[in-house]
Amino acid sequence: MTPDRPILTLGPGTFAVHEWEALCKRYEIDTIPRAELADRARGMKAIAAAVAARAAAGKSPYAAFIWFFDIWHFAPFNEEMLGPLIKNGCRLVCGAGAGYEIIDVDWLASQGAYYCNTPTAITVSTANGALMLILAATRAASQGDMYTRAGRWRGNASVPPGVLPLGEDIEGMTLGIIGLGSIGKALSTRAQACGMKIIYYNRHRVPESEKNGAVYVSMDELLASSDVISVNCPLTPETRGLLGPVAFSKMKTGVFIVNTARGPIINEDALVQALKSGKVSRVGLDVFEHEPNIHPGLLDPSVSHRVTLQPHMTGRTMQAFYKAELELFKSLEEFMRGEKPEYAINAPR
Repeated sequence: MTPDRPILTLGPGTFAVHEWEALCKRYEIDTIPRAELADRARGMKAIAAAVAARAAAGKSPYAAFIWFFDIWHFAPFNEEMLGPLIKNGCRLVCGAGAGYEIIDVDWLASQGAYYCNTPTAITVSTANGALMLILAATRAASQGDMYTRAGRWRGNASVPPGVLPLGEDIEGMTLGIIGLGSIGKALSTRAQACGMKIIYYNRHRVPESEKNGAVYVSMDELLASSDVISVNCPLTPETRGLLGPVAFSKMKTGVFIVNTARGPIINEDALVQALKSGKVSRVGLDVFEHEPNIHPGLLDPSVSHRVTLQPHMTGRTMQAFYKAELELFKSLEEFMRGEKPEYAINAPR
């Protein structure tokens, strides 16, 4: 055990249990019980108290801080939250999840600290989830579920708008992927196995060896040519509101939209209008502009039967969480060996 470089964690490892137990034997690890933390204020207080307790006992300050899952109610992770740790020498912060918009990575870098995420852990689960939503949207799966539960079976033939529509096969359709990162590439492979043609738009073209049949096009061409559009890019100042009124106006009439990335990439006011006008046929959403709040227009009975909703869970599988914990432990071990962690997303100064 190395008590001179202790670690603080927000909750214990619960999926990669064997690896977690081995880690606890090699390092001195203090764990803040998650059950005691109902909100951000209590989380801040618990972190500050843990730092103060070590100082009062004359022990070495924490070298690293790790959190695992379901920490959104503690966000943002900034100086206010992490200050006591960083000011006392913590130089590694690791968090489960691929996104990091709730982390002040620039502030951490300015303080000489790394932030490491788990960029590949949810690749398979999210890509599978995106394909699930594509199939749900094109096959009117949510409407079929609603009708069956309500005892309507396939609807009322005497009222044409109330009849369950025929689904559409995705074979031969063009899938436009916005953001051909690891998840976008994994989705591309799965969609091609279903017979879809793949085009993509990315801030930078991916190397030829990584395209795997996907064809690069401009954003305007993707909007105009896609039968299905999948959002797989990160949320940045440039991508916030990327799919808004202008973008929807450039799409095919009857396009299907799927978003498993971040909600604010789509302007939901514009999306609701596109659904009502028929520009968008059906959508599959795992993320929302103001989650966990759902835009009331998406719940309006006039369009709700054309919307498949998931509570930001396409990446949440047992296997993904296991992989994420392994990636957290990998970053920790690399840091403890004096190496730059592979999954560091900032450059400490």
